[in-house]
Amino acid sequence: MNIPLIVIISVFYIFCVLILYIALLAKRRGAKGAYVNNLGNFIILFSSLSINLVLVSFFHFSSMQFIVFPFDITMIIFFPIFLLIFSLLMWREKRIISDESKDETFITSLESASNELPLKYEIYRKITHLLVIGIILFYFTIGSWIRDILLDLIQFLPDTFSDLFFSLFLNGAHSMIFNQYLVIFLVAISLFGLLTADFTRILKPKLYPLKPVNQILRKKELYMRLGPHISMAIGCFSIIILYGLFQPIGPIIISTSMIMSVFGDMASNLIGRTFGKTKITPIGKKETNKTYIGLLAGFAIAYLSGALLLLILKAYYLFNLWGLLFIPLIGALIIGLLDYFDLEIDDNLTYPFILSTILFFISFLFI
Repeated sequence: MNIPLIVIISVFYIFCVLILYIALLAKRRGAKGAYVNNLGNFIILFSSLSINLVLVSFFHFSSMQFIVFPFDITMIIFFPIFLLIFSLLMWREKRIISDESKDETFITSLESASNELPLKYEIYRKITHLLVIGIILFYFTIGSWIRDILLDLIQFLPDTFSDLFFSLFLNGAHSMIFNQYLVIFLVAISLFGLLTADFTRILKPKLYPLKPVNQILRKKELYMRLGPHISMAIGCFSIIILYGLFQPIGPIIISTSMIMSVFGDMASNLIGRTFGKTKITPIGKKETNKTYIGLLAGFAIAYLSGALLLLILKAYYLFNLWGLLFIPLIGALIIGLLDYFDLEIDDNLTYPFILSTILFFISFLFI
């Protein structure tokens, strides 16, 4: 393990410790829901990092590493630059809140928050989830374009650079090695930025420079609980570093799980909220805001989106017909069950992680 990789892994383990600290702080303050959710995020991020390191360092199930040059160096350069910019934004925010009237406005906005967002803000929340489509594009389209452009450019460089590029990114049976490292890099720096901002929102709320974002957060998400965007980022990052190692199955299952999670959740929430009448009462729990119409809509849209993506990605070259039918069906059933039981842990985390984990192992039955 080289020094840049040690630095990067250490940074994310430090973030794991901070997430655990916030979880314990939430428990101490009596915020049980925030404690459970934050602890779930900690467990998944910590476990995924650790399992990835074990797989690539000791068992060698894949020829790939966690991250390689030049992505590792670029990531390390990004960290201090982002922290500097964010610190300046916090300093600017500190000057703004010195105005007592603006400070009172901020406090009032927190107190007036509700767990039932206006439909407009609910739509905004769901639209942000469509960013996972970008991950899929980088996996299967944009990443390959960038790789091909670099292949053309390195022809003008000394052989040392071209040999290094080929040894790192074109040394396997599959052409998506470069894409995997690129996706890890992009999601990792996004997670770094999002976690830094959310730690500030929770621990130093008055200095949080992105206060308009609070408008799309429910009341229970405004204090000690990690935001839904953090759960989504951790869920995506975890499955990418775990299952992206195994190509070509890994990226296909990751992409299918993410697209099913996003569209299933969007359909369940928006259709259920608009047309649903009968509320769901899970076994052993009180009545929730979710409806049976939303549950069925989420199941149907999740299945259709998963099946369609498998066809778009030409997964019929990898899986047999039964796989094309049952992989999205099993995924949709999992989403339906998770939606029904309405776990305390954010579904932005549970959907992609649980879905990818189960579908990854089941998919080998259909090769």
